Amino acid sequence: MLHILAQSSDAGFVATLLNTIVKGLAVGGVYAIIALGFVIIFKATQVVNFAQGALAAAGGLFLSFLVFDQVSGAAPRGQTPFTWWQAPFAGGGLPDNAEQWASILLVAFVTGLVVVLLAGRDVSGWALGVGLLAFLVCRWLATRQGFTWLDSPLLSLIVALAVGFGFGFAAKGWRPSPLLFAGMAGMIVFQLIVRVIDSTWIDWLGNLAIALIFGALFGMFLERIAIRPMVGEPLFSMAVITLGLEIVIRQFASDSVRILARPTLAPWQQDLSVEGSDGGFQFLGLFYNWAWIAILVAAGLSFLAVNLFYRSKLGVAMRAVSFDQEAAMAQGINVGQVFAIAWAFGTALAVLGGVFATQPPISQEGAVSSLTALVAFRALPAVILGGLDSVKGALIGGLLIGLAEIFAGQYLSPWQSTLGAGYSQIVPYIVMLGVLLIRPFGLYGTPEVRRV
Repeated sequence: MLHILAQSSDAGFVATLLNTIVKGLAVGGVYAIIALGFVIIFKATQVVNFAQGALAAAGGLFLSFLVFDQVSGAAPRGQTPFTWWQAPFAGGGLPDNAEQWASILLVAFVTGLVVVLLAGRDVSGWALGVGLLAFLVCRWLATRQGFTWLDSPLLSLIVALAVGFGFGFAAKGWRPSPLLFAGMAGMIVFQLIVRVIDSTWIDWLGNLAIALIFGALFGMFLERIAIRPMVGEPLFSMAVITLGLEIVIRQFASDSVRILARPTLAPWQQDLSVEGSDGGFQFLGLFYNWAWIAILVAAGLSFLAVNLFYRSKLGVAMRAVSFDQEAAMAQGINVGQVFAIAWAFGTALAVLGGVFATQPPISQEGAVSSLTALVAFRALPAVILGGLDSVKGALIGGLLIGLAEIFAGQYLSPWQSTLGAGYSQIVPYIVMLGVLLIRPFGLYGTPEVRRV
């Protein structure tokens, strides 16, 4: 103890302790957000989603596509899957080019799809497929002589939507839900308001909201093609499916950042560094990064949103499905819809955690790298410690694991030569194992009682 006091005498023991606590809570906040995604999917499907880390990295890429791939001198163009893409919030005022209007329309359409799917309404896969094919044909024709009038991506997108809706209506008898158009209209208005305000912080938060929406749609897509066909199969098989998704998605994410890490351009990095504060502030002689505060706010809002969701009608349905799927179906609950909603929320939380995993204190780069996907495995002790089926446990477990990791790194550093480099990263697993020896179901998990 005397050695620790002497070591921290420059800044003062209290100042060092406070700084360590805030930093530990920030690390734990990221773990808690990731853990909440684990818990939501597990409570609905009874499956541990091993793809959470890859989804986190994909979420960071979603945001990077929005904030980095802009037509400007600072950011190269053509690094997204859409060569015509221009971020909806690039520049101030109303959009002044077709590419940006096309991006706004695409984001609005995706939002409408998410709203419809979350409401449990039908979406015609045939209409979507034909619309996508029509868009690809339009983009190909735009490269041919005599079809230069199709060069505008906005026109191509409008034609594709018209063809898709027309085919679904005429050939399949599909009637699009009014929620689709309401969601599209609301998102268009939202994007235009954000553009007119022209604030760095508002722009970034708007892009983050869009990334969460894309993440939710991606999660529902994965659930529909990979998880729902496995309903009724052994849970081990479904867990292996998620492990396969982790490998596939992580490979695509790693390829995107193998050569160049993709910045997420958080506003505290852009604005505050220009003013010389390097993205933070000094307190009692020690540095505090604004990212730490942002992470704590995001973790608190995530916990509040999940708690409010579980008190809603859909949340009650999700708890019923997790307890007994057959009984829930007998009561008229749409199990497929519950699974889709769980994966939508779980993936959105993974996206949020992945974005903040690119920020201090998790990473100092402020960009998505090949290591971003590993954040879920660092958060796994928090999930097990708090309890796989406990929302409260995810928050508290994440904060405890973060504090344990940072405190070990701060106060055991004099013995680093003995403990070895990176010793602090194994501390969470030691804490997890110690707790599980006493409470195998975690701090707040539900004990499993088997009667024979």
